[in-house]
Amino acid sequence: MTIYGKDRLFIYGIEEILKQINKKNESHFRHGEPTIYVTAGMDIMEIYSLVFTHPPRHYSIFISSERHFESLSLLFPGLVKLCLAERLRVDELRQALEVMSLLSAQNRQPGDTNSTLKLTRAEQQIMRLLLRGHSVDDIARIRGVSPTTVSVQRTVLMKRTGTKSLQELCSLYTAMGI
Repeated sequence: MTIYGKDRLFIYGIEEILKQINKKNESHFRHGEPTIYVTAGMDIMEIYSLVFTHPPRHYSIFISSERHFESLSLLFPGLVKLCLAERLRVDELRQALEVMSLLSAQNRQPGDTNSTLKLTRAEQQIMRLLLRGHSVDDIARIRGVSPTTVSVQRTVLMKRTGTKSLQELCSLYTAMGI
């Protein structure tokens, strides 16, 4: 389980709760699931910086100001996430961790891998550049192809993944950890 944030005292408290849960063998998580983001006291730009520096896995818990819940939902539409208020009680965190554990176990397929979506090297490069904020023209210049080629490849990716927006495609790509 990974915890990101800037409030070290809050993070320390979560780590202590996780130790207690693990001692009681209540946790069924595989290594690295879920990711917890402690964004208490952060503004929206700091939150964006944090989640793009450390992209969320498919199962994530955000402990944030309630005013940021909608932004987090829009930013990661395909992500299974729990948004918890900063005024979180210990029993609420325990319950959230148990819910994530159940969701993770329920949705895990036999032989599950991180990457069920097979992308070509060109598609992977396009996705990495999109996630870094490059425009279609920038990507075309970097790859040495026309902007039309990049647009077509991006459209094919969106159709193949069933995503309806670039934001949704980027969220899916990030959540899958490809």
